[in-house]
Amino acid sequence: MKMTISMKQLTDWPMLALGAYLGLITISSLPANGQDRVYPKQGVPISGKLIEVSPDQIVLEVRGKNQTYPTAEVSKLVFDNEPTALDRARELISQQQYDQALEEIKKIESSGLKTSAVQEDFEFYRWYCEGQLGLSGAGDKAAAERGLKTLAGKNRNTHHFYPLCELLGQLAMASSSPEAARPFFALMEKSSSKEIQALADWHMGELELALANSAEARARLQKVANANFNAANMNSIKNLSLVGLARCDCLEGKVSEALEQLNKLVRNNDSADHELFARINNAKGECYLKNNQTQNALICYLQTDLLFFTDAQAHAEALYYLAQLWPKEGNGAKGVDARNRLKSSYASSVWANK
Repeated sequence: MKMTISMKQLTDWPMLALGAYLGLITISSLPANGQDRVYPKQGVPISGKLIEVSPDQIVLEVRGKNQTYPTAEVSKLVFDNEPTALDRARELISQQQYDQALEEIKKIESSGLKTSAVQEDFEFYRWYCEGQLGLSGAGDKAAAERGLKTLAGKNRNTHHFYPLCELLGQLAMASSSPEAARPFFALMEKSSSKEIQALADWHMGELELALANSAEARARLQKVANANFNAANMNSIKNLSLVGLARCDCLEGKVSEALEQLNKLVRNNDSADHELFARINNAKGECYLKNNQTQNALICYLQTDLLFFTDAQAHAEALYYLAQLWPKEGNGAKGVDARNRLKSSYASSVWANK
């Protein structure tokens, strides 16, 4: 069934997408023939004819029999006769090299793409990279949001549905619009994957923290912290949820308990996890500011700046606070330097525009 989407309807995309998820819209853009390939996160690639894609599963005909793969357990889907640059872009995205991936995508002549499925992947990765760069302050968040919503209007049953929802929610959060992010993270809760549901809970917890709703945030984050996961990558989300729970304590005035939890995370984890340690240090800085201990707060944010700067969003936050704290410690020049670096490196970030 085909449906024409008006511009007005696109502005109401989250609710429309929920209807689509419930089965009101079906996909009609699969490649007709050839050897497509599914790459599971664990195991070897499988070649066959693509029969069906949806937010929750991918069906491939292999030697005359249909095989079903949960979308959340697939690292990538490669189409027959697609441009080699498209798969190079996927690999770069898996390494979080979004600027290089976007350069690969720009090499592709969209008018020469052979199927609407390949065209959809091209469009998705184009705007996905732009959005991820936007989160780091280097890309055009507004353009990425428009592009992703337009793509969703064309096909709500894409296998990219949940990553698309997640990024749209993150872009809304990065624009200081937590309530605008809520519908997108809520759509992720509809997934059949326990991991994606947990990811939705974590994002919802972060959203409630941004609104200073500690009780609501705690309920979400505790759910993630208590969950049992088979996927190794979910340990990172559990640790980030523990950071969030410490921030809940801080919001409620339980600063000592928060710092104890954060220091425990430092002892129990490898500092090679830059995202985790950047968030730990920033959360400790938040705690010390709550206690009016500006020097200790400065040291925490400085650790993020000097040691864990590869996490762009956390680094931007640290620079924002360093710009405020250095003058209080008698070094206005370093405060100016922090502010200048924030503006130059993360110009479109929420922290640079506060």
